Amino acid sequence: MAYSSKTPKLAYLSEQLLRPEHEIIAFRHHQPLLVGDLKQQVLLICHSLVHCPQKYWALSMQDSFNFVAGLLALLYLGKHPRLLDPCHQEMQHFYEAILTDDKTIYQNQYDNQQIIDINSLNSNNLTYDYNLLDNGFIQKTFTLFTSGSTGLPKPIEKSVSQLEQESLVLLSYWGELSSDLFVAAVSHEHMYGLTFKIMLALSCKIPFVCEKIIYQEQFTAYKHKKLIYITTPSIIKNLDDKLPAIKCDKVISSGGKLTYAEAQLCQHNFTVLPNEIYGSSETGIIAIRQQKQPDMPWQLFAPMHIKMEESQPALFFSPLLDKPQPLDDKIRLVNSRSFYLDGRLDKIIKISEKRVSLTYIENKFNQLNQVEQAYVIPLEHNNRTILGIIIKLNHSGQQQLQHEGTFKLSQYFRQSLKDTLSLSEMPKKWRFINDFPKNTQGKCTYIELKKLFEVTKMSKILPEEITLNINQHQADIELNIPPDLFWFKGHFVSQPLLPGVAQLNWVIYYAQKFFNANLALSSVEVIKFQCPILPEDHLLLHIEWNTQTQKLLFSYTFITPENINKVASSGKLTLCQ
Repeated sequence: MAYSSKTPKLAYLSEQLLRPEHEIIAFRHHQPLLVGDLKQQVLLICHSLVHCPQKYWALSMQDSFNFVAGLLALLYLGKHPRLLDPCHQEMQHFYEAILTDDKTIYQNQYDNQQIIDINSLNSNNLTYDYNLLDNGFIQKTFTLFTSGSTGLPKPIEKSVSQLEQESLVLLSYWGELSSDLFVAAVSHEHMYGLTFKIMLALSCKIPFVCEKIIYQEQFTAYKHKKLIYITTPSIIKNLDDKLPAIKCDKVISSGGKLTYAEAQLCQHNFTVLPNEIYGSSETGIIAIRQQKQPDMPWQLFAPMHIKMEESQPALFFSPLLDKPQPLDDKIRLVNSRSFYLDGRLDKIIKISEKRVSLTYIENKFNQLNQVEQAYVIPLEHNNRTILGIIIKLNHSGQQQLQHEGTFKLSQYFRQSLKDTLSLSEMPKKWRFINDFPKNTQGKCTYIELKKLFEVTKMSKILPEEITLNINQHQADIELNIPPDLFWFKGHFVSQPLLPGVAQLNWVIYYAQKFFNANLALSSVEVIKFQCPILPEDHLLLHIEWNTQTQKLLFSYTFITPENINKVASSGKLTLCQ
């Protein structure tokens, strides 16, 4: 599509509450929410926060209309919004207070931060200060965070003006939008959802649907509307082409490349080819393509350009940025306006002062016959950096895992790559999983992957988990027994031994963790302690849960270089709820 010669008129963010009060901003459960409703919500939040001294607020809303109200209120008050998930402990130092509509926020531990739930604010007999809105935004910047694909999310400060300019670039490309409704499968808290679901909809005065629309069946209620659908490659790849087609004006996809076949699948299901957007949290939008034929290159948006220098990352220039931004992807230029993406640049970290490429390690594991996909991430362990690997096995690998178990399979992989990977490159912790955890953008990120290795607050009571293999009714957990465990204190002075009560405690803990959190010990039917467990022993705990009989079988087996499968203890428990 050619760029539009006519610049569309933009409704700026600071002017949204000046629109006629009867205009529709959004739909919540098919009920219209008006500009007047938004104005009252903003003023109510302002009234509740005006005397709060905190400057930096985590803005975490499940509902997109509430998100817009919270964002506007904080900007009007001169407080700095930070768009993040406050449940992640690693992120808690970025904010002083929380503004939310999510009651589950209260289930987490916070360092005395104030939490304001907008659903609990009382508007009875409240006199609104409309003069507050006449002064415009006192705060004109906010902070969002990278998705954290290769590490913890990083803060990125953006201005309201940058968001508005970005909408203008998009509208200059597409021309004036005349759709009825924006629907989205993505979160409004990340750059992609913020740009396309929130800012573009508000800029065009087109209502958005508050709820996420992920499944094709959810579109039934909107079949008579002219829709713009904001989605992700992971959702497009799983479309069911046997369901009736849904007519959309536009489908916008970002977060990864689509194959030509996947683009055609989207067209079959939504009657239009997807507009694929290439960009990042740091850069905003960069380029766009519609795959009308195979192997279509990306086209830069009009004001942007890319500079290439030998052996250096591509440098991206944009009027939306204060300075050029190096790109994390390998760029192959076709001409000054178009290019191909040839994969990610290497992810490099330092371990023991040596540069290690996580990309290289992942590629070596992905070449193994049993591996469908592997991710390698850095972990902090005893004040040093080690590598953890998360592996999704293919059918052949799953069969080998069932036959050999987690320890033997990880040893097999270590042996297969011992001549390819150095000692510092070989992962120290392993997880075998059925599928990769994803965030609200459909991305597999560092925080989600790191959770698979997290040490709990009971780290002095529980052993160290190395590998896990879990299905519906059984689990294998490879364990290291640290010498500083609580259980060894006084048991005994001359030779520390792991008490039987600790072994039972762990069995029940893992049964609750993997099968049902409400399970409790009813009785011990059979238990045999055959060999003592000592500090620094290496064990495999196998548990099997029978839901019908409420019986739990368990065994602790020593893992040794000789693989002699020596049993430390075993038994059968009856559990109840």
